[in-house]
Amino acid sequence: MKLPSLSYLSHSAARAFVRFPLTILSAAIAVVIGVYLCETNAEPFDLRYINVMLCAALGISMFFCITVFSDKQGYGLKIRVLLHIVAMLLLGAIYLTLPDSKQTLNTALPYIRYTIYSIVMHLLVAFVPYTEKGKLNGFWHYNKILFVRFLTAALYSGFLYGGLALALASLRWLFDVHVHDELFGDLFIVIGGLFNTWFFIAGIPQNFNELDDLHEYPRGIKIFSQYVLLPLLILYLVILYVYTGKIIVLWNWPKGMVSYLVSCVAVLGILTLLLIHPYGHLSGNGWIRKFSRIYYFVLFPLVVLLFIAVGMRIADYGITINRYIIVLLGIWLTIVCSYFTLGKTNIKFIPVSLAVIMMLASFGYWGMFSVSERSQVNRLGNILENYKILRNGKIEHEVIWRADSLPMLYAVDKDEINEGLMPDSVHNEVRSIFSYLDNHHGFELIRDWYKQDIDSMIRVNGNKKDHWRWLDEASAYMRSMGLKDEYLYNSSDESVYFSSESSEDRVIDIQGFDYLLRKDAWSNDDSEFTVGGVKCAFVHPQLSTDRLLFLIDNDTLVFQTDVLARRLISEYGSNDTRSVPSQEMSLQSSGRQWHARLDIEHLNVYVSQDTVEVNGIGGELLLKKMNTDH
Repeated sequence: MKLPSLSYLSHSAARAFVRFPLTILSAAIAVVIGVYLCETNAEPFDLRYINVMLCAALGISMFFCITVFSDKQGYGLKIRVLLHIVAMLLLGAIYLTLPDSKQTLNTALPYIRYTIYSIVMHLLVAFVPYTEKGKLNGFWHYNKILFVRFLTAALYSGFLYGGLALALASLRWLFDVHVHDELFGDLFIVIGGLFNTWFFIAGIPQNFNELDDLHEYPRGIKIFSQYVLLPLLILYLVILYVYTGKIIVLWNWPKGMVSYLVSCVAVLGILTLLLIHPYGHLSGNGWIRKFSRIYYFVLFPLVVLLFIAVGMRIADYGITINRYIIVLLGIWLTIVCSYFTLGKTNIKFIPVSLAVIMMLASFGYWGMFSVSERSQVNRLGNILENYKILRNGKIEHEVIWRADSLPMLYAVDKDEINEGLMPDSVHNEVRSIFSYLDNHHGFELIRDWYKQDIDSMIRVNGNKKDHWRWLDEASAYMRSMGLKDEYLYNSSDESVYFSSESSEDRVIDIQGFDYLLRKDAWSNDDSEFTVGGVKCAFVHPQLSTDRLLFLIDNDTLVFQTDVLARRLISEYGSNDTRSVPSQEMSLQSSGRQWHARLDIEHLNVYVSQDTVEVNGIGGELLLKKMNTDH
């Protein structure tokens, strides 16, 4: 095989730059900012730099789409320039929706929306040159080129980075050349962001009309799909159907995680069928067309299982963005299954329908953000109304804060006045809702529940010179409701420390024993030690019902630490530190060859609602080798 010359490589790179100038420029901008952030390693990062980097990264796929679409349509320079200007304006608008570093309110939502836009844009890459009806063969070959080019670029980039990183490491280790750690990150960003992008687009064909006339299909893709992906797909389908049978037989409702598994299996199956689609039209491969249609029939019951699993979670905990996406994916799978079981064969329908449905769900009253926010706010309102904390749309006994106390919250009257009106489990549910709203939506829909303007307090705090002392928004809203801003647990969940009354100037009676040693047996200490040339080790309790084991030679001695702990709790209580007579802090155990006594100086016990667990023991261990001669 003749290797390409340097002149050919440079010509290909130059040709790619001329064809995709803004795509490569976007990659370069993203890489430069990425390297800057890696080198400065500033905490926290200035969000303005991150936002520019993200918009530049989105511009890579956006400008790529414009170029291949213009090539396919045969547009001239004026239309191309106009489309690129529109794209730049769109990127600028997206940048303006992203938060800056001084914003104290919710910042996650714009980035989630950005992620949706990025996914839609990558789906657009898959079909934008083939928006007209038909041309399925060209569409498949175009996506085959994208797939193979992506894998090839990743392979080249991976080897290039590995080789250069190893060279830098060799200079550091062999010649003591100073190579700062950030340089490895810089190298990864440059190769992954710029070289990988440039290499990828250099192999994209310009004449898309020729692709529809190609009828040569790589044998490797068919072999990979038929002998790797299809067996895995069938295995996962069998597992899910067996699990469905278990649900029916035992009437055991499906677990929430099954919805994610069904989604992954469905996507794997669709990808597999897309890869082998054209081979079904070749002689001797009729089974591919039959399997494709059967697969969508088989997928229907699993989609129902997905809806049941996510529906149960929604019934218990309301709609969140993640659950909305799962429901959305289930709706899309239902549409796709219905489409292909009716005998349709247009594979362009798959990426087009997914892009459309995701784009529609990213905004509006019906969108994932609005629906999930209303669901959680309604759930919160129902809980508060049930416990008389919210009446007629207003918080009862709202805590009013002193304006001059910011960023600390000091009540004019008293704090936590609604605490105790609901069980701890319901309080924790309320706290989870506040945390979710804080992380994803903010508190705009519950502002009217309060008399005071809490957002204004947060903004005033953000404008102060010491604005690093952020006033936590969720905490302010929850505490203003008269509730503790924390998760509550059973009051008996605590640690108690027992100590021997004779811990100072201890006098140990060693009569009848051969060895005495000081030993602390903490739950995180699994080290071995030696006594009289014999290896020993403690095996710590893993469950509350387990006991402390001492292994010596071929003997296993059992110390009834669980019994001791429960007796001490019963007699002395479970609060803080307790001093106990030394005779009550001693345990003995015998094996076939060894006898031991454990004089405990201190005992650490964790007490919960229904368990008593020993976390650590410290004291003296006395050992005696018993006479085994008969």
